Amino acid sequence: MEQRTSTNGFSRANHVGITVKNLEESIAFYEALTGVKISNRDEIGGKRMAQVQGLENTLIRYANLHLDNLNIDILEYVIPEAEKASYKNNQISAMHLCFEVDDMEAALKRLKEIGVEPEGEPIVFQEEDGLKSGFGTAVVYFQDPDGTNLELIAPQGPFKRNGQ
Repeated sequence: MEQRTSTNGFSRANHVGITVKNLEESIAFYEALTGVKISNRDEIGGKRMAQVQGLENTLIRYANLHLDNLNIDILEYVIPEAEKASYKNNQISAMHLCFEVDDMEAALKRLKEIGVEPEGEPIVFQEEDGLKSGFGTAVVYFQDPDGTNLELIAPQGPFKRNGQ
């Protein structure tokens, strides 16, 4: 395994922030999806927080969800009121959050149990998909209640992180 001597190379991610319309609904969704309860709920605001984000003023209600390797900040902007954005995965600047699973079938069952329909049928990467490696990796895409693009992956080959 590769040894890293410094964290100056941006080699670790701390969290992903997801702006939502309704904090309570989104907490319920992400807790049901991940099986993890939020660790913190709070609010922050004022001129200093607004300035660091390029805003004039802000009030943000938020919750933190700690996964094994990444935190999710669920953010409801009260001031200024959030505007709905809509991104398809092929649009420039669109991002998505991918959850790694060991068992795709079990993960799909969990999605159905919480009322989430995938955007399409899951696929398992094969040579016909144009890859050179990673065959056997399964993926499927879905969205949270606000339309945030999410993915499930059961990784194989180069899609696995070091140490797996």
